[in-house]
Formats: sequence, structure tokens, C-alpha cells
Amino acid sequence: MTIEELVESYGVTLAYFDNELWPRPGIYISEIKIIFINKSLSEEAMKKVVYHELGHLEHDSNQYQRRHEQFELQANRHMIRLLLEEELRESDYEFNYVNFMQRHQLNTVADECMVIDEYYNLMDIV
Repeated sequence: MTIEELVESYGVTLAYFDNELWPRPGIYISEIKIIFINKSLSEEAMKKVVYHELGHLEHDSNQYQRRHEQFELQANRHMIRLLLEEELRESDYEFNYVNFMQRHQLNTVADECMVIDEYYNLMDIV
């Protein structure tokens, strides 16, 4: 499934903008149901941004300022889950979470906890 097809399956539109216009990776605007992505990003980076922004679909934009950290962590968890699902579906090797984190440039302790937790959830281990 392409990124465009995935976004469409969520009922959202995908649009691109120039880095010169706004030097950020992307944003989801709930009022118009569009994910805007910086078109200067690599394909892999675009995918991560889209996965992250899809994690904001259920968030109340009126609460974003007050619950910024919570919403961003939830969106990161959503991105990690989609990346894990993709990797586990496509790979035939034993999963190594450290390699996964390095490959996807996930650097924080929070990322590590989410990778492990989501892996266990997907494997139905816990």
C-alpha cells in the first residue's frame, strides 16, 4: 500500500509544501482533514511523518496546546506501531529492536519503551 493509499484509507488528503514555505516536516490540520508534508524530505522521512500525523486524527485540536506532550507521544507511538507492523510483515529475520531503532532514527528512551511495548502488543506476548 502506498502512502497516498494509506492516507486515503483514513479519509484524509495528502498535500505537499516547499521547505522554503515552512521548514517543518509536516502537519495535520483536522478542520480540513489534510496532512501537509514537506516535499524536500526523503521517502523514508515522509513515511514517518505521515505515520506520525495519522496518530493525531483522534486528537482534539482545541486541546493541543494544553496536551501537547501527550498528543505528540501518542502520535509517535502510532508511527512506531505502523513501522513495526510494516517491518514484521516484510521481514523474515529475527526482530532486533535496537537495529529497528537505529534504522528508523528513534533515539529517545520514550521511543525505546514504545518500540518494546508495541512489539509485545503486536506479538501478543504480554
